[in-house]
Amino acid sequence: MSPTTPSTSPLPTCDERIEAVMTQLWPKIDQVVRQLVERAVDVPEAEEFGAIDLEFRDAGQELVTDVRQASLASRKKGVRGQ
Repeated sequence: MSPTTPSTSPLPTCDERIEAVMTQLWPKIDQVVRQLVERAVDVPEAEEFGAIDLEFRDAGQELVTDVRQASLASRKKGVRGQ
């Protein structure tokens, strides 16, 4: 029986990991930004400030959560793949 050598595939660079996460997130980012722009363009003048600010804040917080989850998942994949 011949000894097996573990395959040593190079680990992705930081830039490669960032690109992978960005590729995963772009569809969501595009969708959210599109919705925000549509809302901002169509908002009545009386609502330019107030409730729309909360909608924008909430959308930003959701994107932050998506980024955190995607980056965490990519790190876990990297650990499992080693």
